[in-house]
Amino acid sequence: MSRAAAGGGIAARFVALAPGAWLRDRTVAWRADGRLVALARTEPVDAVAVLPALVNAHAHLQIAPLPRPERDFLAWVGAVMAARSAATPADERAQLRRAITDLLAGGATAVGDIDATGRAAAELARARARSRSYRELTGFHLGTREARTLVRERWRAGQGKMLPGLSPHAPYSVSAALFAAAAAKSRHLAVHCAELPEEQEFLRTGRGPFRDLLQRLGRLPAGFRPPGIGAVRWLGRVGALRAGTQLVHCQELERGDTARIAASGASIAVCPGTIAYFRRTPPPVVRWLAAGIPVALGTDSAASNDGLSMRAELARAARMWPGLAPSELLAMATTHGAVSLGLRGAGRLRPGGRADLLVVPALATPEATLAAFVHGELPTLAVVCGGRRVANAPGD
Repeated sequence: MSRAAAGGGIAARFVALAPGAWLRDRTVAWRADGRLVALARTEPVDAVAVLPALVNAHAHLQIAPLPRPERDFLAWVGAVMAARSAATPADERAQLRRAITDLLAGGATAVGDIDATGRAAAELARARARSRSYRELTGFHLGTREARTLVRERWRAGQGKMLPGLSPHAPYSVSAALFAAAAAKSRHLAVHCAELPEEQEFLRTGRGPFRDLLQRLGRLPAGFRPPGIGAVRWLGRVGALRAGTQLVHCQELERGDTARIAASGASIAVCPGTIAYFRRTPPPVVRWLAAGIPVALGTDSAASNDGLSMRAELARAARMWPGLAPSELLAMATTHGAVSLGLRGAGRLRPGGRADLLVVPALATPEATLAAFVHGELPTLAVVCGGRRVANAPGD
């Protein structure tokens, strides 16, 4: 692969423009500014295949690994909160740099990051990664005035580095007023939704461990009455279930929720590493895809995963949903992620687009190559992010 100052190029046996769209015997070339300029037919070629770089649809780059694993979710939440409270700005910067290194080395050059402090976007910009940076919002106790003030502050602080968004954390941690204020400010929302049975219990009845947690934190408003409906319907009521909203996890959807999500235009992000970490049953992704919902893959955080490699996440997805074709799995890790994040052009290769790509060995056919790739059976020979080879990627 050329590393010339004027740009670069790869003569490949197979080139995947997008899932299911292959070219043979092509040179993938790009300018010094990292834009693809040609996909010309060529001979001879190297025994390699070029694929679009992956899209990590949901990550918490600032969250560091826990000192010891905690599999109970509420205890895990407490451990994460304690670790984040103890971390210094220097600790956070170091964690961000480690996370971005892992992100790129694992084949992703675009990410939907939940940014709790506003510091992640600058680090991602320095790495030339594409990002939708969702500023995190919590506050189950907030009324209309306080909610609007918080949203305005977080939105203003999040401008300028990456594409902005807001992440009203979850129905058990965000008030109706805060959801409404976030939905009014940003078209792009990321919401942890229907992750646990206890979440649905709290919304329907007002009882359970989430009520206890909010009371301990002093965040349960006086006279609180539960909405009496599940998470997806609740998001619809507060104006957050719509196109541009990414629903994360969706482990505990209720009857009719799949149709509601499909009709709304929202997307779903699933995180196989987190599913495995908490020993959960994989949700019905095949059914969601059949309903027309864009289902994307994410890594979540290093506190509930053994790394931030999207290649590893893709291989887990292949094992969790063996009925999916390799092209469907690749779409979850590329074009569906781009749709979910509103990152135009990500997850595919085209002249004029960014040179974000992976290089792997080519097998006898494109189909055989892709099948081996999604199952994690091929090494990564190179990762190119915005026209630059990632120096610490496998195969460097």
